[in-house]
Amino acid sequence: MTFRGFISIDVEPNDMMLEFIDEVERTGAPLNMVDPSQLHMTVKFLGDTEEDLIDEIVEKTEFALEPYDPFKIDMKGTGAFPHLGFMKVVWIGSEVSSEETQTSNEEDISLLADIAHRVEEELIPLGFERDDREFSPHFTVARVKGGKNKERLKRVVEKYEDEHFATLDVEKLTLKKSILKKEGPEYHTLEEIPL
Repeated sequence: MTFRGFISIDVEPNDMMLEFIDEVERTGAPLNMVDPSQLHMTVKFLGDTEEDLIDEIVEKTEFALEPYDPFKIDMKGTGAFPHLGFMKVVWIGSEVSSEETQTSNEEDISLLADIAHRVEEELIPLGFERDDREFSPHFTVARVKGGKNKERLKRVVEKYEDEHFATLDVEKLTLKKSILKKEGPEYHTLEEIPL
Protein backbone atom coordinates (compact mmCIF):
# COMPACT_ATOMS: atom_id res chain seq x y z
CA MET A 1 0.00 0.00 0.00
CA THR A 2 1.18 3.52 -0.71
CA PHE A 3 0.28 6.89 0.76
CA ARG A 4 1.04 10.49 -0.21
CA GLY A 5 3.68 11.41 2.35
CA PHE A 6 5.61 14.40 3.63
CA ILE A 7 7.75 15.46 6.60
CA SER A 8 6.73 18.67 8.34
CA ILE A 9 6.98 21.12 11.21
CA ASP A 10 3.48 21.53 12.66
CA VAL A 11 2.01 24.54 14.44
CA GLU A 12 -1.02 25.25 16.61
CA PRO A 13 -2.54 28.46 15.21
CA ASN A 14 -2.96 31.41 17.59
CA ASP A 15 -5.55 34.22 17.40
CA MET A 16 -3.44 36.40 15.08
CA MET A 17 -2.96 33.54 12.58
CA LEU A 18 -6.67 32.71 12.74
CA GLU A 19 -7.52 36.38 12.11
CA PHE A 20 -5.32 36.43 8.98
CA ILE A 21 -6.73 33.09 7.76
CA ASP A 22 -10.29 34.35 8.32
CA GLU A 23 -9.60 37.58 6.41
CA VAL A 24 -8.10 35.61 3.52
CA GLU A 25 -11.18 33.38 3.39
CA ARG A 26 -13.56 36.36 3.51
CA THR A 27 -12.05 38.00 0.40
CA GLY A 28 -14.39 35.94 -1.77
CA ALA A 29 -11.45 34.76 -3.89
CA PRO A 30 -11.69 31.16 -5.16
CA LEU A 31 -9.56 29.38 -2.55
CA ASN A 32 -8.84 25.94 -1.19
CA MET A 33 -8.14 26.79 2.45
CA VAL A 34 -5.83 24.70 4.62
CA ASP A 35 -7.69 23.72 7.79
CA PRO A 36 -6.03 25.93 10.47
CA SER A 37 -5.63 22.85 12.72
CA GLN A 38 -3.44 21.33 9.97
CA LEU A 39 -1.10 24.29 9.44
CA HIS A 40 2.46 23.08 8.81
CA MET A 41 5.75 23.75 7.07
CA THR A 42 6.74 21.02 4.61
CA VAL A 43 10.38 20.09 5.22
CA LYS A 44 10.40 17.29 2.62
CA PHE A 45 7.60 16.24 0.26
CA LEU A 46 7.82 12.48 -0.32
CA GLY A 47 4.95 11.88 -2.73
CA ASP A 48 3.76 8.30 -3.21
CA THR A 49 5.34 6.36 -0.35
CA GLU A 50 5.30 2.65 0.45
CA GLU A 51 3.94 1.95 3.94
CA ASP A 52 6.75 -0.63 4.35
CA LEU A 53 9.26 2.24 4.28
CA ILE A 54 7.88 4.14 7.31
CA ASP A 55 10.40 2.70 9.82
CA GLU A 56 13.35 3.39 7.51
CA ILE A 57 12.12 6.94 6.79
CA VAL A 58 11.93 7.62 10.53
CA GLU A 59 15.36 6.06 11.14
CA LYS A 60 17.05 8.07 8.37
CA THR A 61 15.31 11.30 9.43
CA GLU A 62 16.45 10.74 13.03
CA PHE A 63 20.02 10.35 11.75
CA ALA A 64 19.69 13.54 9.67
CA LEU A 65 18.51 15.46 12.76
CA GLU A 66 21.33 14.28 15.07
CA PRO A 67 23.39 17.51 14.77
CA TYR A 68 20.45 19.72 15.73
CA ASP A 69 18.97 20.75 19.06
CA PRO A 70 15.42 22.07 19.42
CA PHE A 71 15.21 25.69 18.21
CA LYS A 72 12.73 28.52 17.82
CA ILE A 73 11.30 29.97 14.63
CA ASP A 74 9.44 33.24 14.15
CA MET A 75 6.28 32.99 12.09
CA LYS A 76 6.54 36.35 10.43
CA GLY A 77 5.15 38.07 7.36
CA THR A 78 2.84 36.92 4.58
CA GLY A 79 3.14 36.53 0.84
CA ALA A 80 2.18 34.47 -2.17
CA PHE A 81 3.84 32.11 -4.64
CA PRO A 82 4.95 32.70 -7.29
CA HIS A 83 4.29 36.42 -6.50
CA LEU A 84 1.51 38.84 -5.49
CA GLY A 85 0.73 39.66 -9.12
CA PHE A 86 -0.05 36.00 -9.83
CA MET A 87 -1.02 34.15 -6.66
CA LYS A 88 -1.19 30.37 -6.55
CA VAL A 89 -0.36 29.86 -2.85
CA VAL A 90 -0.90 32.25 0.09
CA TRP A 91 1.49 31.71 2.99
CA ILE A 92 2.76 32.84 6.39
CA GLY A 93 6.53 33.21 6.38
CA SER A 94 9.10 31.79 8.76
CA GLU A 95 12.66 32.39 9.90
CA VAL A 96 14.81 31.14 12.75
CA SER A 97 14.12 33.30 15.80
CA SER A 98 16.56 36.16 16.46
CA GLU A 99 16.66 34.87 20.07
CA GLU A 100 18.47 31.81 18.71
CA THR A 101 21.11 33.49 16.62
CA GLN A 102 22.82 36.79 15.92
CA THR A 103 23.26 36.00 12.24
CA SER A 104 21.61 37.65 9.25
CA ASN A 105 18.22 36.49 7.99
CA GLU A 106 19.88 34.71 5.06
CA GLU A 107 21.88 32.56 7.47
CA ASP A 108 18.83 32.11 9.73
CA ILE A 109 16.87 30.59 6.88
CA SER A 110 19.82 28.36 6.08
CA LEU A 111 19.35 26.43 9.37
CA LEU A 112 15.92 25.32 8.15
CA ALA A 113 17.35 24.78 4.65
CA ASP A 114 20.23 22.72 6.13
CA ILE A 115 17.80 20.51 8.01
CA ALA A 116 15.65 20.07 4.88
CA HIS A 117 18.77 19.29 2.82
CA ARG A 118 20.09 16.71 5.31
CA VAL A 119 16.71 14.98 5.52
CA GLU A 120 16.45 14.96 1.72
CA GLU A 121 19.96 13.52 1.27
CA GLU A 122 19.35 10.75 3.82
CA LEU A 123 16.14 9.70 2.05
CA ILE A 124 17.61 9.46 -1.47
CA PRO A 125 18.78 5.82 -0.97
CA LEU A 126 15.14 4.92 -0.23
CA GLY A 127 14.16 6.13 -3.70
CA PHE A 128 12.99 9.69 -2.89
CA GLU A 129 14.21 12.25 -5.42
CA ARG A 130 15.81 15.61 -4.75
CA ASP A 131 13.44 18.55 -5.06
CA ASP A 132 14.51 20.75 -7.96
CA ARG A 133 13.17 23.87 -6.20
CA GLU A 134 15.12 25.75 -3.56
CA PHE A 135 13.76 25.20 -0.05
CA SER A 136 11.55 28.09 1.05
CA PRO A 137 10.33 27.93 4.68
CA HIS A 138 6.63 28.84 4.82
CA PHE A 139 3.24 27.73 6.15
CA THR A 140 0.64 27.39 3.37
CA VAL A 141 -2.69 29.01 4.27
CA ALA A 142 -4.59 28.67 0.97
CA ARG A 143 -4.29 27.62 -2.64
CA VAL A 144 -5.71 30.13 -5.12
CA LYS A 145 -7.96 28.65 -7.80
CA GLY A 146 -8.67 31.70 -9.99
CA GLY A 147 -8.45 35.46 -10.43
CA LYS A 148 -11.78 36.54 -8.90
CA ASN A 149 -11.38 39.16 -6.12
CA LYS A 150 -7.61 39.02 -6.64
CA GLU A 151 -7.10 42.66 -5.59
CA ARG A 152 -9.01 42.13 -2.36
CA LEU A 153 -6.90 39.06 -1.57
CA LYS A 154 -3.71 40.96 -2.43
CA ARG A 155 -4.66 43.78 0.00
CA VAL A 156 -5.17 41.29 2.85
CA VAL A 157 -1.81 39.62 2.18
CA GLU A 158 -0.07 43.04 2.04
CA LYS A 159 -1.78 44.14 5.28
CA TYR A 160 0.00 41.35 7.22
CA GLU A 161 3.31 41.33 5.32
CA ASP A 162 5.27 42.67 8.32
CA GLU A 163 3.22 40.94 11.04
CA HIS A 164 4.97 38.83 13.70
CA PHE A 165 2.45 36.02 14.31
CA ALA A 166 4.26 33.83 16.85
CA THR A 167 7.53 32.33 18.02
CA LEU A 168 7.34 28.57 17.68
CA ASP A 169 9.40 26.00 19.61
CA VAL A 170 10.53 23.34 17.15
CA GLU A 171 11.21 20.13 19.05
CA LYS A 172 10.24 17.53 16.45
CA LEU A 173 9.43 16.82 12.83
CA THR A 174 6.34 14.87 11.85
CA LEU A 175 5.87 12.22 9.18
CA LYS A 176 2.40 12.72 7.75
CA LYS A 177 0.12 11.33 5.11
CA SER A 178 -2.05 13.52 2.94
CA ILE A 179 -5.49 12.40 1.77
CA LEU A 180 -6.67 14.53 -1.15
CA LYS A 181 -10.34 15.48 -0.92
CA LYS A 182 -12.47 17.82 -3.03
CA GLU A 183 -12.68 20.40 -0.23
CA GLY A 184 -8.91 20.28 0.32
CA PRO A 185 -6.26 17.89 1.64
CA GLU A 186 -6.58 16.15 5.01
CA TYR A 187 -3.38 15.36 6.92
CA HIS A 188 -2.74 12.54 9.40
CA THR A 189 0.30 12.13 11.64
CA LEU A 190 2.04 8.76 11.25
CA GLU A 191 5.20 9.32 13.35
CA GLU A 192 6.83 12.08 15.40
CA ILE A 193 10.61 12.42 15.07
CA PRO A 194 12.20 14.39 17.95
CA LEU A 195 15.16 16.76 17.56
